[in-house]
Amino acid sequence: MILGLSVTPCPKVQLDESTRTEGLVSEIPFQLHGSLIITQLSIDKSAPLNFIFDTGAGATIINEGTAASLCIVGDEIVSREGATGMATIVRSTDHMLDAGGLRFQDVTLGIADIDRIERQLGMQIDGVIGWEILSQYAVRVNYDTMLIEIYDNRRFAYDLGAISHPIAVRGTVIFTNITVAFESGNTFNGKVMVDTGSGNTFSFNTPFTEENNLLAEMDTYYEREIQSLSNETAHVYTTMIAALNVGEYEFSTLPASMAIAEAGALSWSGPMGILGNGVLKHFNVFIDLQQKVMSLEPNRLYHDQFEVNCSGLELVTDDAFQSVIIDHIYAGSPAEEAGLEAGDGIVQINGANVSDFQLPQIKSMLSQDGQQVEILIDRDGELDGYLFRLRPLID
Repeated sequence: MILGLSVTPCPKVQLDESTRTEGLVSEIPFQLHGSLIITQLSIDKSAPLNFIFDTGAGATIINEGTAASLCIVGDEIVSREGATGMATIVRSTDHMLDAGGLRFQDVTLGIADIDRIERQLGMQIDGVIGWEILSQYAVRVNYDTMLIEIYDNRRFAYDLGAISHPIAVRGTVIFTNITVAFESGNTFNGKVMVDTGSGNTFSFNTPFTEENNLLAEMDTYYEREIQSLSNETAHVYTTMIAALNVGEYEFSTLPASMAIAEAGALSWSGPMGILGNGVLKHFNVFIDLQQKVMSLEPNRLYHDQFEVNCSGLELVTDDAFQSVIIDHIYAGSPAEEAGLEAGDGIVQINGANVSDFQLPQIKSMLSQDGQQVEILIDRDGELDGYLFRLRPLID
């Protein structure tokens, strides 16, 4: 999530007139990397670049390294709000962006260091985009075809039927309402930010957590410090909730988090929290900001189970995305009990080289309750094996 840095005036867009009358102006292929939407765009006629499609992104961000490789320089340093605090961004104006043949002119880019995000995802990320497209088009993220469909919102023909949900827009942030229930029977309804750039299911904001004493609702939990683009951190507790309702759709027994943050979107007092793509990816999501509606259509992922950390490991890659490294180990977890340590490099899991898998696949391998795993570790150049049985950290 990257808030702010709205483009004023709106960028000029060149439309293909042959498709305009049909409403659909572009289809952009994407891949699902964990719970994040990764698509390819071009900036200033560059080769394809990997961008996160983020409905919470009020700015179009380009990674510092990518900007340098394209000789893109900034002309103004600004501060913009992210999930956990303020981030320093360098503005660069007057760029051309190509998304699936749809060309945006006079685009303002925010140059930022997103290396931390890259290492957490285990792949090169060149940027983040959201508001640039959403502010001008109706957009459908179709997980059945793996296409982002871009519609001319003045002409498109799309039947929302009975599955439409009202949304509100404040600045560059999209809100809807959901209901959350705990095992205690306590139920809460409130306004939430719609954020495909968050890989989580749902995160409660700090004021809502404190005002409703939600920490007392946790039976089991694990905790750690997190960061977004800023250097400021938030303390986050992850627990299980009994149910989450979006309109007429209900999910039962799923992980959610509660943030204790002093700054950033997680500290906002208005919203109940942030609805992430861990939930949204179960639907083909259609958003039309002009009509202020969002539709959710259950897709091929609708019945997929929510993954829960069963190892106690948080993993990242090195800067070259070649090695998998233990970034954090939760207290009392199977990994800690087995003797693994932060900084260890994972070489193999059950005899399979981790270099043959993407990072989300490795995390899924370590989310299988009851499975015994043998992990080969490189610690300061010495190889050693560790055997333990996976179990959920929360239930």
